[in-house]
Amino acid sequence: MTIVEAARNTPIDSRQKFFVAQSFGGDTLIYPTIPNEKAQIYFGDIEALAHEGLLSLGYGSKGTPNFDVTPLGFKYYEYLKKKMGEPVERIVRTVRTYLDSNNFIKAYPTAYEKWRSAEELLWETDTKQQLTLIGHLCRESIQEFANYLISTHNPPNAPTDKSKTVARLKAVFAKKADSLGDSKKAFLDALVSYWGTVIDLIQRQEHDSQKERQPLVWEDARAVVFQTLIVMFEIDRNL
Repeated sequence: MTIVEAARNTPIDSRQKFFVAQSFGGDTLIYPTIPNEKAQIYFGDIEALAHEGLLSLGYGSKGTPNFDVTPLGFKYYEYLKKKMGEPVERIVRTVRTYLDSNNFIKAYPTAYEKWRSAEELLWETDTKQQLTLIGHLCRESIQEFANYLISTHNPPNAPTDKSKTVARLKAVFAKKADSLGDSKKAFLDALVSYWGTVIDLIQRQEHDSQKERQPLVWEDARAVVFQTLIVMFEIDRNL
């Protein structure tokens, strides 16, 4: 998983082979996006992955091992993520279970389906078109989520334009505020700011980071999908 994610977090036109530096002190994996704490490895593991067809192993002119991830390796990564689940914090599994529940799906069917489609794409290939499509799906998910809140709470003077999600959310919270204490009001205000920041991330993803002129990588898509999940969870739980 570390190897595949390191490859995916490198722009496609900047990717290179992985190298293994071997010494009496141990084996070290060399690649631009491998953090130091994950660079210490056992070369036998690399040989085992290559034996299974997940890596294509070779040797340089001086005998330095190098390798790439094979198509089978990328597919196996996808399988692990979809079938076995990502080993993340317990709270993330709790949030995902909440969104997968019948109550949430019934309340926000279109928003959920858009988000689920984005999440499935996250574990597949990482082409430029796929990364921007993830942003597009998350934007539609956020808009449909806000649309349901408007139809349910019916706040006065709320914008009818689906793209004005921040103003629509503020209108919903304003109507709800009279029944809340000061601490809860402050938390809802913070959620509006959080919501706006997530939307900025989504727009950057959908438009291929054109303003910042930085190529999108897999980690950008992961952040967008994850934060879209969390912000919908928190808002639904607090209204």
